[in-house]
Amino acid sequence: MLTPSLPSEAATGVPVSAWRRLDAGLFARAANGTPRTGILPWTVDDLVTGTSDLAMTYRIGPFVAVTARGTGVERIANDASETRGTDPAPQANSRIDVIWVRAAFVLDGDTTPSVDFGVTKGAANANPQKPTIPAGALELATAVVTSSDLATQTCVITQTARFTAAAGGTVLLRSQAEMDAWVPVEGSRAWRIDTDRGYQFHGPDIGWVQDTGKPTTAAITPNAAGGVSAGSVPPRVLEQGGRVYPEGILQATSSSWTAGTEYGVGVANAIPAAYAPKVEKRFPILSNDIFFGQLIFKTDGGINWRPAQSYTAGLILPLDGPSWPLKKLV
Repeated sequence: MLTPSLPSEAATGVPVSAWRRLDAGLFARAANGTPRTGILPWTVDDLVTGTSDLAMTYRIGPFVAVTARGTGVERIANDASETRGTDPAPQANSRIDVIWVRAAFVLDGDTTPSVDFGVTKGAANANPQKPTIPAGALELATAVVTSSDLATQTCVITQTARFTAAAGGTVLLRSQAEMDAWVPVEGSRAWRIDTDRGYQFHGPDIGWVQDTGKPTTAAITPNAAGGVSAGSVPPRVLEQGGRVYPEGILQATSSSWTAGTEYGVGVANAIPAAYAPKVEKRFPILSNDIFFGQLIFKTDGGINWRPAQSYTAGLILPLDGPSWPLKKLV
């Protein structure tokens, strides 16, 4: 069913339910069309903090948020720092408080239309459980209140407000768990606050692929049984932009190397499976700066050295230069 337009010349204006559905198109969505609620970020600083107030209050900083009830969304703005109170600390054990914000509508069964903060207090217990917040509320933070807390400044407060973005924008994510839980529209972008890395979603079969920020790294394991060890630059692989880049040095003590023979300088899974090439890759390279040969990266993560000439000397094998596409992309 078509909604009224916005703006509208209808004498009755645009109903709340229609306005919500129209606004839902302005923000990031899951692949199933569900709008992503959360904070529209201008900072990643703590949103909820404790205070020294013996009346037990939380301080909530300014923000703009998107909340949802049903199929549409609402926009909420907090222009200045606000405080909201909670109960005194429990006599024994601890409890979990959840600090939230919500837009209330008579349309949704609320008594009066309003926007307000709330604190839902859990039951005190040796193993406290997080309480359930009201429908349509956006969680901002949790706080563990122990029996020894006289003010909230000593409570352990965790920032749990998730972020959202305008449609087509980059969504900030706090952790791997949050990234795993969000299945957005293909092509959506995200930035991990905890790792300083950017990702693009390539659909459910491929998932998230890093394309900006700090490269993801993994160590390369030398073939110690074959006398190979890490050189002056520890060997590792870097992943960025859908490609894998080995770097560092493998070395071995004095030995004889026969032309045309492949030597395992990195055993199977020397390169972790996710970064091993989908098909075997061979690259020309110089060992010891003078001996020409091939560096072979195998599909099982192994690494072989195939000299083009026979010689007797210690091995210094640089890994820099080769690159191949991330296995899950090809």
